[in-house]
Amino acid sequence: MPDTAEHLAGLWRGYLVGARWFQSKGLPIHSLTITPLPWHTQSGTVWVRSELAEVAVGDVVETYHLLTGYLPVGTAEPDALIGRAELPGRGWVDVVDAPRSLRTLAALLASLVQPRATGMTWFSAPPDPDSPTAVFAGEQSNTTVRVGSDVQFKIFRKITPGPNLEEEVLAGLRESGITPRLIGALTGADGSVALGIFVEHIRHAEDGWDFAVEACRSERSIADEMTRLGSTLRLLHVDLVEAFGSSTVDGATIAAQMLARLDAASAQVPELAENRQPLRAILDVKAGPVPVQRIHGDFHLGQALISPSGWTIIDFEGEPIKTPEQRAAPDSPWRDVAGLLRSLDYARHYHDHPDGSSAKAWYSEARQSFLASYAGDMPLPRPLLRAYEIDKAIYELVYETRNRPTWAGIPRHAIAEALSAPG
Repeated sequence: MPDTAEHLAGLWRGYLVGARWFQSKGLPIHSLTITPLPWHTQSGTVWVRSELAEVAVGDVVETYHLLTGYLPVGTAEPDALIGRAELPGRGWVDVVDAPRSLRTLAALLASLVQPRATGMTWFSAPPDPDSPTAVFAGEQSNTTVRVGSDVQFKIFRKITPGPNLEEEVLAGLRESGITPRLIGALTGADGSVALGIFVEHIRHAEDGWDFAVEACRSERSIADEMTRLGSTLRLLHVDLVEAFGSSTVDGATIAAQMLARLDAASAQVPELAENRQPLRAILDVKAGPVPVQRIHGDFHLGQALISPSGWTIIDFEGEPIKTPEQRAAPDSPWRDVAGLLRSLDYARHYHDHPDGSSAKAWYSEARQSFLASYAGDMPLPRPLLRAYEIDKAIYELVYETRNRPTWAGIPRHAIAEALSAPG
């Protein structure tokens, strides 16, 4: 019998390079080892377990959650099949990415709703395991499966030490009404590894990104909706302070962090190095106390759902290429504001003529409506906000250059505009 662990590692290695949730695309994989966790279910013909893949990629080691199903040979759905392996106690089997296999998901759900299921905690009634399931398309960091009409099972993919940020925030804001309700959490057997969460599915909701892109393309004003989103984000920040507290940091500390990120980005993207000094001038935030708190951390149009009941804010894991410590650290709420403004600029570029007067007018109106609603009676900290917008655009340029080169022109254009603007 071939070495099962080594064979499975080889199968997953080939699969990972094409998986949307693998965050180191384009970098060489030096090694991959798999550590299986206890079985979720091992009865009947469908076996399911979580496995942790330690991937040495570039100069770092990343951990990924592989939710793996084992089925009789020849029975796997083609879209879910990773390959075949000889499993001790079972013989040759089809190996599948469990979320993409309806049979495997059904077996997994049936096991998780059982009393005392290993690693499963339910905060309210679990979903019906016989409910129809469907994987959401378009995700880049995790895998989310809709279970029936009212529940989503979000499977965490890149695993980091400590509590999962999204689970932590949703637990703290369980009664907010502007975030999905936390229904359950799946961890490793000892509770030290967060593997996924079950959350409320918002019915009749449209992704904020799709909504804005279509509006821009058709030159339809979204001023009213952006006004409502601004007030919703402001309420979220108030709720986060109540749940997690707040403090202040010196603006010089924020500036130092932004300048360090610029230096790191300049080492990866030569065009940033060429404009390093004028960019430093924008990011050099004035010294003085700046209020900081837990924030969303990766706020953009795709992190908000619009429905007849208003806006719901989702996905609280922070920017994917930041470390867990960076994502959990208190920051200014103006970072979230800047993220949404950058997202509106991305939406503008889906217009047939993004630099034409109509697209620019659409963007300007949406931007001002959102800002005015969020700020209310607060004065806008314009230099701080500008710094956060450029800090975000620099992050975007690095991300797009590595992952989606055809999109890199959007943050590149924003940086160029900032460099040419007076003052």
